[in-house]
Amino acid sequence: MKLVQDLPEIFEEFGEKRREAFLEVKEYKDKGVPVVGMYCAYFPTELAMAVGAIPVGLCSFLNETVTAAERELPKSMCPLVKSSYGFAIEDKCPFFHFADLVIGETTCDGKKKMYELMAEFNPVFVMELPNSQSEKGLEFWRREVIRTKEYFEEFFHVIITDEMIHHAVHLSNEIRRSLKELCEVMKLDPAPVFGTDIQKMINGSKYRFDFKTTPELVDAVTEKILEEYQQGKHLESRPRILVTGCPIGGDTMKILEGIEENGGVVVAVENCSGVKTLDQMVDETQEDIYGAIAKRYLSTGCSIMTPNDNRIELIGRIIEEYHVDGVVEMILSGCHATGAESIYIRKFVNEEKNLPYISIDTDYSSADKGQISTRLAAFIEMIQADKSGKKELDMNYCYKLIVSGISGGKCFEEILQNVWDYTGVPVRFSRRNQEVLYEIGKEQVTVDAQRIVHECLDGVWIEAVILDDQRKIQVQELADILAKSFSMYQKNRKNTGNNQKRQPDYLWILATDTSLATRLAGKIEETKEFSSVVEKQKDNSILITNIRGKEDRALLIRLCKEFIYDCDGKILIGNGVKAEQNLSENKRLQQEVFELARNRAPGKHLYLIEQYYHELAISYISRKVGENGFKLKELEQIRCEDEETGRNLYETLYWYLRMKRNVSQTAAKLKIHRNTLLPRLTRLNDMLDLDNRDGAECEKLLVAMEIERMKNSDEQ
Repeated sequence: MKLVQDLPEIFEEFGEKRREAFLEVKEYKDKGVPVVGMYCAYFPTELAMAVGAIPVGLCSFLNETVTAAERELPKSMCPLVKSSYGFAIEDKCPFFHFADLVIGETTCDGKKKMYELMAEFNPVFVMELPNSQSEKGLEFWRREVIRTKEYFEEFFHVIITDEMIHHAVHLSNEIRRSLKELCEVMKLDPAPVFGTDIQKMINGSKYRFDFKTTPELVDAVTEKILEEYQQGKHLESRPRILVTGCPIGGDTMKILEGIEENGGVVVAVENCSGVKTLDQMVDETQEDIYGAIAKRYLSTGCSIMTPNDNRIELIGRIIEEYHVDGVVEMILSGCHATGAESIYIRKFVNEEKNLPYISIDTDYSSADKGQISTRLAAFIEMIQADKSGKKELDMNYCYKLIVSGISGGKCFEEILQNVWDYTGVPVRFSRRNQEVLYEIGKEQVTVDAQRIVHECLDGVWIEAVILDDQRKIQVQELADILAKSFSMYQKNRKNTGNNQKRQPDYLWILATDTSLATRLAGKIEETKEFSSVVEKQKDNSILITNIRGKEDRALLIRLCKEFIYDCDGKILIGNGVKAEQNLSENKRLQQEVFELARNRAPGKHLYLIEQYYHELAISYISRKVGENGFKLKELEQIRCEDEETGRNLYETLYWYLRMKRNVSQTAAKLKIHRNTLLPRLTRLNDMLDLDNRDGAECEKLLVAMEIERMKNSDEQ
């Protein structure tokens, strides 16, 4: 399809599609086409399409009907529920007005009660969701999908044949595929368009009732975006933001607008109004098509699921693939599930992905729009500063750097270097006669640069220079700290006589082949921090000869992550070792870990040695004790019972021991409810007397199981 409109016109047209659909849905009703209204991404729209009905999202994202709903519902309820119910009772939603049937789902207590009330004035069918995405949950949901299909057949007086459901699945997959590929244009850096425009396309596509033409139209828009990108038409470089949390639309678009009005760009929206519903397709090749439908929809990573590992996994992929710089989570007031889960999201983003995170608690009103804009502006400014090398200095951290350096026996030049690496503030220590004792960062200083001067002891003066991107008050604080620290250093040196330079740390990096290692070494050498400390070996290894603590290694990890993203290969990053240690022996260890890591996690491209110490230890023990050294009769008994009963006791025991006998964490790992886990543990206790086994005995069991798992993995 060749588009004649410009992209802004297309985006606006899709943005208005919902309003146009108000009239379209009446036309379809007049033609005798049934309408199925829905609220949730868990509803398999293929069922409605199979009976020839139009599945349409019901009005739920505007503040205008909240007041009406609050006449009956508690004010503390989620605004999405109140807005939905208000539209229904006020008859202000044409889609609800013309809906032959409303599909509900047991995603939260508020919606369940809302559906009870709605059923008094409109036909409502409620799908019962399981609480987890476990095997049992999937079995339950498959039965629920079939129950809904049978209800549709009875309600609409139609028999849904296999051909009808397969046709609907194929068409839905094509629509999802086209929209997913549209979203993926935002992987380009810089971004080709604004995220709000992509969201207009996604939301608008839901109200195109000519389903067969939607994929072709969306594909044409995607092609036009890519074509213009190749011509140099794109946004300027902006902080790339992932938005997650509660459903986005209508009045909550203020979050996306606030991000992009303040200099950011929304590269992905992870929720049931965005990437989450487009990520997976229904497997059309499966013989059990209803099982395939159930699996696809149940995999949706919603906060109502316990545990919700699928959401974490998807967010992690989006962060990597879309080159995300920061994460904004939108939490609707009264949404307890998303609010509670935000703890895990924040921890994952901050600690595992090393990215900034901010949560925005809001409702559908415009009263907090200014406050939200201010918070988002500060968040984006912080990301911009970080990306450009500018940052707010933590004086406590500076003090810790200095004190740890002094107590660790570092020379003052090295301490200053560490401070410079963090602050970027040029510093000079000199005597009254202009004799320079220590100096760092002088190449950054201009003649007219502003200086802060502090007197130290014994006629020594410190000058700290204020660069254009630095705050004067922070440089003043730093100069004061350095002046006091110099005095501390001199006293410590006199007391200990320790004036020797610390030996640098060494670090190995391994690549899958020599060519990849050569290219990576060149990439690392381009960075000023490592320009003179990279030694490319004749094989697939690189030796970094001067690693200065966690900060340097974190920088290396970031550089390697950026490098390997576009390469077909794998990298292992080791840990620093002292110069006096045997480098060749350490390298041999890294090679062993590299091989282990590639076998255990073949889908990864970047490995950190510390993530595989456990596997290394097990591999060593296995070699020492031999194949039969750790075979235990108890484990054989458990396997036999599993074969007879299918209770999965072996896997349960493994994770119970791995989680240090923590019941909650074990249930989360197994993706089962605590109440499902407890009977298994009771049976295991009957067989093994776990309660009376000490830590060493339990560790022996775990090691034996680890050896078995490793052996089975190697055989596969």
